[in-house]
Amino acid sequence: MAGRQRGVDKRRAILNAAAPIFGTLGYERASVDAIAAAAGVSKPTVYSYFGGKEQLFRESVADSAVEQNGEALRVLQTLDVSPAGWQASLYEVGVQLVECQRSTCSMFLARMIAAESARDPEISRTVREKAGDPILDALTGRLAMLGNAGLLHVADPALAARQFFALINAQIPELTENGTRPVADKIVRRAVQAGVRTFLLAHGVPAPQPPAPAPTS
Repeated sequence: MAGRQRGVDKRRAILNAAAPIFGTLGYERASVDAIAAAAGVSKPTVYSYFGGKEQLFRESVADSAVEQNGEALRVLQTLDVSPAGWQASLYEVGVQLVECQRSTCSMFLARMIAAESARDPEISRTVREKAGDPILDALTGRLAMLGNAGLLHVADPALAARQFFALINAQIPELTENGTRPVADKIVRRAVQAGVRTFLLAHGVPAPQPPAPAPTS
């Protein structure tokens, strides 16, 4: 057990050292020697855990994305699924999820992933599997609960979750010029709320209609 824990600690030390070095220098200029020195391990130790610089970069970016997405997971756990509160909560959760993505660290990470994915498409897959899929799964579960309660019509909760994320972010790239321009919170909120309204139009359950009055003779 102690040996396994030491292995975990070394792996964590390498990832902790790699993130700022890759973030500052980029993939090409960062060296395994510098990362090993910062982590307090030997260069062969880095290779034994990650196989090489390319895989270390993938794992480092995915690890940073998991850390950034921690707040998004906490937000999703607050989604109220009660009949009285679910709709207002869905609007608020949508706003908070977009706010998580607008942080300086999140936007920097997104740009780095986009830039390096052209060189190595595996980066996007690794980040999606380790950081993106848990977020999608969490929302899928909440939407399924709302569907089971008869509050939403979601034949495919996983597809509905993808549609929700797409709709709340639909206007954000244009408003923020892909994260390069600051935008007032109230403008972002309106854009997100418009996305949630569209989602509810697609997946909402129509309100029951009052019975027609009996015909008079």
